[in-house]
This record gives sequence, structure tokens and C-alpha cells, in this order.
Amino acid sequence: MTAAAWFLLTRAPFPSETAREPIGSRIEIDRHPPGETQVGVFHDNGTGPCIVLFPSAGRETSDFNSLITALKSSGYRAISVEAGGINGSSLSLAETDGDATFSVHMANALICNSKPTVLIGHAYGNRIVRSHAALSKPQDAFDASYLDRPTQKANVKAVILLAAGGQVPMEPKAEQSLRDIFNPLKSHKSRMKDVRYAFFAEGNDIPDHWTRGWHTKTAIAQGKAVAASVGDDSWHCAGGVPMLIVQPMQDRISPIENAYALRDKCPQEIEIVEVQNAGHALLPEQPEAVADAVLAFLAKHHPIPTAD
Repeated sequence: MTAAAWFLLTRAPFPSETAREPIGSRIEIDRHPPGETQVGVFHDNGTGPCIVLFPSAGRETSDFNSLITALKSSGYRAISVEAGGINGSSLSLAETDGDATFSVHMANALICNSKPTVLIGHAYGNRIVRSHAALSKPQDAFDASYLDRPTQKANVKAVILLAAGGQVPMEPKAEQSLRDIFNPLKSHKSRMKDVRYAFFAEGNDIPDHWTRGWHTKTAIAQGKAVAASVGDDSWHCAGGVPMLIVQPMQDRISPIENAYALRDKCPQEIEIVEVQNAGHALLPEQPEAVADAVLAFLAKHHPIPTAD
């Protein structure tokens, strides 16, 4: 075996290979500048309330498949938004928090028709949904062609954060593992050790779709966005709307202290649900616990309308 063949063999699957297909119908939204595209995955189950979801850093919306199934079964409509650089979305949408927030805004306005909406963000996605919720209307920096439409007003009913961080410093080893997961030069075996340490509680299996779906270019762009927003905490409290934090108890990237620090910082009511035997991945580790917490919160703040 040649050195090149050995190198490829020990690195496959590469981190940016597609994790799995998302459930739902793919929707492409054209935006300016010409040629740029935002991709969403629409999950329609009638005329129920609308939910918009944004995934973790460098990850795909298919991570929400199990939660989407639970939402659909309960009568909700949902659209999960692919970050720039993933599955056809233009990478520039991931280059700043503002652009990524706007992609959520587009999904809310164009797909949910600006009806009252609940936003769900996993990990890095919690930054995006809180930023969007904090906007009373699009800012001038966003795509001007959408600004004058009356349906573009933000209408966020509540926000749900899955594995929320940013309040407490990350454990150094977990931070390094997070970086190394996206490094295509590292062997697959080495990266899986990093995935296990940074994202999964001890004893939990890594599902096949979490061995890939780590989109390096998107994660780098999102990391730059985080660095650029240091010192700006205007988005932290999501504009004062009710918040649910579903926090995994074995999370090394976003320890539980983050949830309580955020609750202390924000004056509005914040509910915290602690999930045992789960790390930062959370969604594949405890799907039923996540769905139960999300649906209970929705029943309180964004219930399915009852028939007359």
C-alpha cells in the first residue's frame, strides 16, 4: 500500500462528508448577491404553530431528525435551516452571526409567514436563535430587498436552547478536542476519540451519522463570527422572550453552570431542564428526554390551537 493510499484509508470518512439525509422537503431561497442560496428543510404537518431550528457549529440539520419527528407527531410545522457551506447553502451566510441570523429570519418570514414562532438552537445554534429573537425587525446590514416587506417583522414567541454555552469558560481539553474534530488531516480514529470526549457522555455510543457531518469551512467561519462578537452581549437574553434551556449534565463544552449563569443574567423567566447521561451532542444521546422537555414547554408557550 502506498503512503497516499494509507493516508486516505486512515482518514475516511472525512469530517465534511454528509452525515445523513434530513427528513422533510428541501427548500432553496434565493438571496442577494445573485447566485447565493439559503437552504432550509421544511417539515409540514398541517397548519399548526411554526418552529424554526438551527444546528450546532459545522453540523447539519439532520441532527434534528428525531426531534422533528416528535414535533410533527404533535402537529407542529417546522423548518430547519442549513448553515452556509452545508448541503447547498452559500458559505457567506455563515461568515457572521448577522448573516446566519438573517437566514433564520428568512425561514421565519418566508416559510412561517411571520406567524408567532418558537426558535430552537442546538449549541452554536443557540447564539443564532437568541440573536434573531432579540431583533424587533431586520437591521440595515441585512439583505435590503427584504426590509420593506410587512411580513418581515420578527414575531418570536419563545426560544429553546439545547446545550447552551458562552457564559462559563470551556474546559481546555474539550476546546482542543472540538477544534481537532474538524481537522481533516487527523486520522478518523483520532477524531472519534475527540468526538467522544467533547460531545458524548461516558458509555454512550457514537451513532454512525455523528462520525461525519463535521463541516470544516463552516465551523471556521462560525468561529470567526464568535470571535468578532466578543463583548457584545445584546443577544444573550433573546429580547426578553421566555426561554427553555435543555442542558446535558455531562457536557464538557457547555457545563451546566452556563444555564444558571444565563438565568441569573436575564430578567425574564428561564426554565432549565437538566438531562442526565448526555454530553454536548445531547440530541442523539437522549432524544426522548429532549422531545419531552421541548413539547412540554411548547404546550405552555405555543400550544396547538384546539378545534372549535
